[in-house]
Amino acid sequence: MTEAQLLQKINKDPKAFEILFKRHYKTIFNYCYRRTSLFEPAKDMASETFLKAFLHIHKFCWKGISIRTWLYRIATNEIHLYYRRKKYRPERMTELYAHCASCNTFDLETEKEAAENALQKHSQFLKVKHALSQLPQKYEEAIALKYFEQLTIKEIADVLDKKEGTVKSLLFRGIQKLKSKL
Repeated sequence: MTEAQLLQKINKDPKAFEILFKRHYKTIFNYCYRRTSLFEPAKDMASETFLKAFLHIHKFCWKGISIRTWLYRIATNEIHLYYRRKKYRPERMTELYAHCASCNTFDLETEKEAAENALQKHSQFLKVKHALSQLPQKYEEAIALKYFEQLTIKEIADVLDKKEGTVKSLLFRGIQKLKSKL
């Protein structure tokens, strides 16, 4: 099912949002977890991302920007909110769960263990993550989206709402700064 077809289906039947949730939840959760290295806040940010997507899916117009890119944009904004606020307080998920029967069936403990094991297996990743966290946020975001999330330059530009040339420049300068820290 194409994204355009999925959007039509969701607009006719909100329960179809479950398809979108199942398709992208793990990716968005892992993105939030890699950016924060904290399980509970990452889980909350991923949940909040999907709640906001569910509440605003009717406003999403498919114009060549994928739903996945839109979800990354929402998740990136949630990460910004997390770092701006002293306490991150996500909205209640009851409305989403009411429409999405199996959304809460994910085994979060298994998910947590898998994510933590993946992080600990890669000590080099932890060194890079630490050095990356010391860079200005604009570089950290661009590098994380390119190398950890495997997004294209165009997708990164859409997520960050920047021009492709700006993204290339952020990546080049960010990698130079990262190399000097490592």
